Amino acid sequence: MSLDIAIIGGLMATIAAIFFLQIWEVARPSHDHLRIVTLIGSAFSHKPFPQQLIGRVILFVIGICYGIFTSAVLYAFELEAVGWIFGIVVAIPLWMLTGISLTYFRLLHPRIRNGEMKAPGPFALGYSRQSAVMLLIAHLIFGFVCGFVYGTVG
Repeated sequence: MSLDIAIIGGLMATIAAIFFLQIWEVARPSHDHLRIVTLIGSAFSHKPFPQQLIGRVILFVIGICYGIFTSAVLYAFELEAVGWIFGIVVAIPLWMLTGISLTYFRLLHPRIRNGEMKAPGPFALGYSRQSAVMLLIAHLIFGFVCGFVYGTVG
C-alpha cells in the first residue's frame, strides 16, 4: 500500500466533500441543515474565522484517516483497478460511523450542552432529513474521489 497516495487521496476527497457541502450551504442559506465545518469549529471558538479554520483542519485530519482506511481496504482486496466503485462501497460504513458519532455531539460540544446550538442528532436528522442525505452524498463523493485517486495513481 502506498501511504503517501492514500494521504493525498484522503485530502483530495475531503476537499471534494467539503466543497460539495459548502455549495449546498450557499444554495440553501435559510434552511436548517448541517454545517459541519462550523459545528466542529464552534466547539473550540466563538469567532467565525477560527471556527472555520479549526473545523476544516479537523475535517482534513479525519479525511486523511478515512483515506488511509479506504486505501487499505482497496489494497487488501486488490481492488485498485476499480477503486472508484469500491471507494463508494467503503464510504457507506464511514458514513454510518460519522452519522452515529454525530449522536454524541450533544455530550461533547460545549455550545450544544449550553443550549446555544442545536444538536445534530444521529445522521444529522436533528437538523433535517436533507442533512442526512447531504451527509451521505458527501461521503459517497469522498469514497469516489479517494478510490479513484488511489486506484489510478496508487
